[in-house]
Amino acid sequence: MSMIERIRTRRDANRRARAIEHALRSANSPAVRNELLAIAQRHMS
Repeated sequence: MSMIERIRTRRDANRRARAIEHALRSANSPAVRNELLAIAQRHMS
């Protein structure tokens, strides 16, 4: 894997993590939060 690909992959992962954190903070019910966590876990593996 080239250095550019590694940087791009890391940047994409950071962007996804920030989006998930933002969604979790703005989720107003535990059910929505649990669903977001399930989706996040699916994408991380």
